[in-house]
Amino acid sequence: MGPLHHTLRQRLHDDRGFTLIEMAIVLIIIGIIIGAVVKGKDIVRSAEQKKLYSEFVREWQIAFNNYYDRTGWILADSNDPNNAGTRDGHSNDGTTAANITSQLTNVGLTPPSQGSTGSVLQRTYTDSTGAQRTLTIAFDWKASLGNFIRVTGIPNDLGLAIDRLVDGSADGLTGDIQYTDNHGPGAPNILAWPSATQAPDGNDAMILKLQF
Repeated sequence: MGPLHHTLRQRLHDDRGFTLIEMAIVLIIIGIIIGAVVKGKDIVRSAEQKKLYSEFVREWQIAFNNYYDRTGWILADSNDPNNAGTRDGHSNDGTTAANITSQLTNVGLTPPSQGSTGSVLQRTYTDSTGAQRTLTIAFDWKASLGNFIRVTGIPNDLGLAIDRLVDGSADGLTGDIQYTDNHGPGAPNILAWPSATQAPDGNDAMILKLQF
């Protein structure tokens, strides 16, 4: 057997390709990498959701409570930050950012910081479908709920996460966090949260019930 024949056999041996076992190992490694990437994205999203709750929604809840503790008044219960006029205990009378900020600063309280939109009452969030949403907070009152914080523009994946974080379950129906598909002048229609991938519309809102 000459050197040329030996070299040909060696090349044929070297070019045989991957075995089934080798291909299976490669696929397993690829699956592990993809799983790690997806899991990493979920961890990042979860951290972002908790941060948005603690540094936006929760901050406004604390501001509301601190204002009541300091003054005995309800935040956004007057269009006059100096309390001229009649207060009825309902937090739906003066909900502009300027008025609420003035009410807080006039009694020595610091409002939550501005978001990327330039408003203290707004934050942006990229939902699970990749769409960027603008969340807007307002203070409101309804006979069936009392005073509450209303968050419009909130995507369902974020609402579900906050509901779970605050109430321990994400049903939208009970507890301090609730969901409505109609936050108009009438009583809110309280429902279970829709699918996380369903886009919010102008009537959807998350409700955070307030203590006072």
